[in-house]
Amino acid sequence: MADYLEFDPSKTERREIYRLLTGSVVPRPIGWASTVNGQGVTNLAPFSFFTVVCVAPPMISLTIARNPDGSEKHTLKNAKETGDFCFNVVTTPIWKEMVDSANGIPEGESEFDATGLTQIPSVKIKSPRVKEVPIHFECKLHQVLEFGPNKHPLCIGEVVYFHVDRAGGTAAPGVPPPAWSIRSRLKSMAR
Repeated sequence: MADYLEFDPSKTERREIYRLLTGSVVPRPIGWASTVNGQGVTNLAPFSFFTVVCVAPPMISLTIARNPDGSEKHTLKNAKETGDFCFNVVTTPIWKEMVDSANGIPEGESEFDATGLTQIPSVKIKSPRVKEVPIHFECKLHQVLEFGPNKHPLCIGEVVYFHVDRAGGTAAPGVPPPAWSIRSRLKSMAR
């Protein structure tokens, strides 16, 4: 019989719960949510709490934790203001830029400028795409749900347009080839 570690969430520190969840739900794809505010300032933020919600219509979800002071992050504020966001799948060649984009860039400044990444227009939404990635999901904000005492937002977007780089040489339509090296979080539970 296995010897299990056991955790009661009501008696476990929040950081330990976070480690348990993120170390167990793997791999989690990493991507950027790109948004723009009403003044035209773009935002780019990396997320690994992202997944498929529905196929018809195509929908994805993005969990956007709040800032330590409880305020909304720029990504969520912008998506609520404009009604859209673009999800851009991160690959190995731009791993460093993804890490750099997680730095606390002040509101009013753009992570595109700070990282040197190139923004390109979307087809059906206001938010830009990241030129350097092979897959983009243009999303209209469908719903924001809040969970728990800290009101952690779950942002659901309907994918209204897909972009998949032809240069990837996919074996089947829409299937990313291994050469793209899509990045994900794979954290071990090892202590």
